[in-house]
Amino acid sequence: MTSCTSTSSTSENSERRESATARQFELLVSKQNGYYYHPFLRQEPAGPAAQSYALRTLSELGRDPKTSIATADVASLRREALETSSLWGRDWLIPLRRAGADGALGKGDAADVNKTRAKGGWYVDSALGKDGDPARLGATWAALEVLDALGRLRDLPAADRTATVTWLRSLAGKSRTLDRGGALARSLQLLKEPVPAALTRIAAPRTDDFADLTPDDRATRLEDTYSYVLIQEAAGKRPAVNRQVWEPVLRDGAKTLPYEQLYRLVHVLKAAGSPKSVFAPVLKRLDDERLDDGTVRDPDAYIGNPDASLFVQRLRALAGWSRRDPALLAALEREEKSPDVSQEGAERLNRAALRKVTAGGDASEQTRQLCADPQVLPATVTEQNATQWQRTTLNCVDAGVTAGAPKTGTWSLDTPDRVVAAATVAVGLADSDRSGSIPSWITAETLKPWAQNPDRFTSVYQYALVVRAYLLGGGALDVTLREALGRGITPYKGCPGLPNLYQVGGGDTACDLKTTWSVWTLDRQLHGAMGWLPAGTPRNGK
Repeated sequence: MTSCTSTSSTSENSERRESATARQFELLVSKQNGYYYHPFLRQEPAGPAAQSYALRTLSELGRDPKTSIATADVASLRREALETSSLWGRDWLIPLRRAGADGALGKGDAADVNKTRAKGGWYVDSALGKDGDPARLGATWAALEVLDALGRLRDLPAADRTATVTWLRSLAGKSRTLDRGGALARSLQLLKEPVPAALTRIAAPRTDDFADLTPDDRATRLEDTYSYVLIQEAAGKRPAVNRQVWEPVLRDGAKTLPYEQLYRLVHVLKAAGSPKSVFAPVLKRLDDERLDDGTVRDPDAYIGNPDASLFVQRLRALAGWSRRDPALLAALEREEKSPDVSQEGAERLNRAALRKVTAGGDASEQTRQLCADPQVLPATVTEQNATQWQRTTLNCVDAGVTAGAPKTGTWSLDTPDRVVAAATVAVGLADSDRSGSIPSWITAETLKPWAQNPDRFTSVYQYALVVRAYLLGGGALDVTLREALGRGITPYKGCPGLPNLYQVGGGDTACDLKTTWSVWTLDRQLHGAMGWLPAGTPRNGK
């Protein structure tokens, strides 16, 4: 009984570990289109708006976020922000400036903001649409926030300040939505003016029907509640917010809410007096999403594609995991029904391969024609097109088509690039079950000094291909090669949230699906000798 129980427990634990490992790809599902995205995108910082709200949230929760973002990256974020909106774009940059990115905003910005001022006292931002009171109010709020952050609001001439205050007060008696009321109250607060009592009497948005609201209506209710809180805060009053409704919303959405909604919800609950423990999941999420330079990534913005999705399916196959993925198939079908879907041969083949490995079935005649088209799959392989040929051949195999062996040129194996091109040919032929067609000039003897010296290559992917080709030619996993593999591949395992994937290498610490495929395939070729495949993966097979 003890023995059986122990074995069963061990098996269950192993299955749980394997399941958790298989689920790591869920981190790469794009919220934009449902495809998987390439993990190197996770090293890219969020855009200026998302960046702003994430850093504001950290500040709201008592952190003092700092950044060492490169000057060029600051310039890129600034350019993107200002292209979106001359005033709100600058407002987004305020948290970056406070975090140490001095180039985000400067003295010249105050002058540029003042140029948008109209004689009536309001400010104008063409990105906000027509020149009515709502647009003027939004632009004025943003302008005052920027001037305040730059310490230039106090320099506003008395006549200009009076004109702005007079105009703002003229709006207070008009019928208004909560968002306009919040903008009006905050603008008056920045100018150190009292908030009219008519604004403070606006009741908090109801919450008794929250469970019945659609996702869009819930977002609107949060926006209204945030505006209500701004009004009360500007008037020096404590907002009457229903914590029993909003705290569970934060708990359930801490990992998934867009940064803007996350910030507003945190602000609402901070104002309502929620305890620190309520915000722990938010801090964990933001800590996990911070990059080395102190900025944050924004997975919500990452766009997936069939190429990344196909590599995910290849990795699942190597690890012996199921490739059944209804959500991925739905993403593929949505793209294929779109009027904007690409009709380029290579991309059609990519989609056909993805459909085959995900849904099964036979190769279509159209797919067979694509794999016979020399414009898609080169009929002659050279050192210049070897990579294109190999990747396309792999797509044909996944799509259920066995393409004919190509003609192959010859070249000297005297530089890393030429060696990689030759290895790419050998690996491409092997992966399409044509190992017997590997050219005789690609030999283990010629490749051996390259396989034993990973430092000659600029990426893990390239090095793994060369070692695979060396082994295909009859090379052996001896002590020297094992030590080289230990230096050239093993140290590059893992990224945050993706412990079984491999980094690009050559100074690039981002994980990469293609690189991981080459490493896992190499370990399968070595029958798992290096331990690079996920735990529980079958150690035999191609």
